[in-house]
Parts: sequence; C-alpha cells; structure tokens
Amino acid sequence: MDRYTGLILVSAPLTNLEANHIESKILETLSAFTITILDKESMQIRDRYFLAIYINLDKAHQKAIDSDLKQVAEELQVDLAVDYRQE
Repeated sequence: MDRYTGLILVSAPLTNLEANHIESKILETLSAFTITILDKESMQIRDRYFLAIYINLDKAHQKAIDSDLKQVAEELQVDLAVDYRQE
C-alpha cells in the first residue's frame, strides 16, 4: 500500500529565536493533525539552525498542514519548504 509523506525543512538564523522554540512551535502546529513523524533531525551550523521533519500524513490534510505551517513560519520569521510525495 502506498503512503503519502511530507518532508518539512525549516531554516533560521539563531539570532531570530532559540532553536528549541522553533522546533516546539513547528511540532505544536503539526500536533493538530493525524500524522506520524518518521524521522526528525536538527543541526546548527555557523549560527544557523536547520530542522528536517519527515512525516506520514493523510493526503487530504496537505493543504491545511501547508497553511498552518506557512502561518507559523511567518510568525517565527523562518524559512520553510515542504515537499510531499506518494511513496
């Protein structure tokens, strides 16, 4: 059976917000949806924070997840990219 996944990528200078705050706000936003986190990695390089979250989701929720993630990214002033695919 195919599954539908999303790869969420977040990047921000650490001068904007602390890394833990960024991650907790993104995860709080995702908690409103029925998803499974398949993998999550973060790192800090040269005063920049990177977060990658790989999720399994219901394809019908993609637009709502996109909308909510874009809103929180604007609030946090972080860069956000999301890639969805049927696997």
